[in-house]
Formats: sequence, structure tokens, C-alpha cells
Amino acid sequence: MKKTKFISVLTLAIALLMTTSAFGEKITSIRIATPSWESQTNRDGSGLIFDIVRSVYEPVGIKMDYKLVPWKRAEAMLSSNRADAMLSARKRKDRLTPEYPMWTEYTAAVFRKDNITAWSGIKTLEGRKAIWLRGYDFHTDDKMKPVYLKWWGEVDAYAQGWSMLDKGRTDFFIDALVDINQYIKKSRVDMSPYRIEILWGEPSYMSFAETGKAEKLMKIYDKRIIELFKSGELKKLFDKWDIRYSPEAWQK
Repeated sequence: MKKTKFISVLTLAIALLMTTSAFGEKITSIRIATPSWESQTNRDGSGLIFDIVRSVYEPVGIKMDYKLVPWKRAEAMLSSNRADAMLSARKRKDRLTPEYPMWTEYTAAVFRKDNITAWSGIKTLEGRKAIWLRGYDFHTDDKMKPVYLKWWGEVDAYAQGWSMLDKGRTDFFIDALVDINQYIKKSRVDMSPYRIEILWGEPSYMSFAETGKAEKLMKIYDKRIIELFKSGELKKLFDKWDIRYSPEAWQK
């Protein structure tokens, strides 16, 4: 127990030293650009993902400042260095990405049972129509490349997507499982006519700007997220928000 506490204190001390920028200026804030996702990045600053960011950075004296914007605007803010990081992004070669993810995000498809009577995994989408929220571009995902969609479209809100599904204007509504479940719970959707199936699960990361400050913030993240994982604090955050916890994401 004493050894574990010593390692925790040592890790925190190292992270504190890393808050000094390349120019000798102490890093005191991290600017986040992100869409608002129910139970993950709520407008009031609560949510699982915001809690993870705060738990990583606040103990080393770094305050989280956030701006809620659409996905593509968050990407633009990151590219122009108006944000230090964006949240729940996929790992890309053209972006500064830490070693460890924030969580494992599961992508799922919702469909009507009377329309799709048998499920055979992602190949069930073959020759069908699908929709998703604007900007999510699931059709460009490598895991969708083997699948030919008869038609795909984008919607601006869940209510619009669910209406299209209900009226038979689309066969599938694709989104993150956590967001689908939140909408169902909040809107009290009668799920008896519908079925949800997971398409895939993949690590979801913070993406950082190409700056010296952001690079230091990324290194702090990698050290602190593992500390939170080993201490059990990370699991407590997932339990608090009733979101699926996948420990293998940090068990390297």
C-alpha cells in the first residue's frame, strides 16, 4: 500500500513538472472544443468525458476551459490552434494523439424488427439505406468499406432520424451506442418495435493541436490517465455515469 501511494505521488510530481512550457511559462489551462453529448459533455460542464479531463488535469493545476461547438467546427478550431484539444476523436496519422484512449466507444445500428428480421453483423447493412448525425461520416470509416449502402444521409437531430426510421424512409440509424441509449431513456422511446445491434467498438481519444503547449498537455494526459486507471478512480467515473467500462483500453 505504501509503495502504491509513493508511486502515485511520484507520478503526480512528474506531471506537475511537465506543466512548465518550453518557454518556461507554467501551463494553467487547457482549451477544449467539443460538441455537446448527453452524459458525456453536458452544457453545464458535467458528464463522463468532462469528468475525465478534469480528473487528469486539475490535480496538476490545469483548469479546463471548454467551448461547445459542432464537430466540424471543433476540428477547424483544433487545426487553427484556437483549441488545445478536442474530445472523443478517432486516432489519425495527421493529428497529435496520445497513446491511451479516453474510453472505448461502441457504434451501433438501430432498426425496425419488422423491416430487418435477421441480423448477421455489419453485412446486414448491405444494399440498405442508412442515416447518421451530420458530420459523423460513417461512410468513410474503414470498417464500412466492405459494405455497399444503397443510400446514406445525414440528419441534424435525433428526433429527425428516429422519425425517418419509424416511417420507413431509412433502414438503419447509426450512432454511438451511449448516445442512442441516452436518447431512448430521455425521450422514453417504446423500443418494442426496434432492435439495437453493435457494429464495432474502437478506442476514442483526445486529439491535440500541433503546438508545444498541446504536446506537453498530451504527455501529461498519458501519465495521468494510467494513474487514474490503476487507482480505480477511472472506473468510478464510468460507474457514476452508468456508461460501459472497458478496462482493456488501458491494459497495455
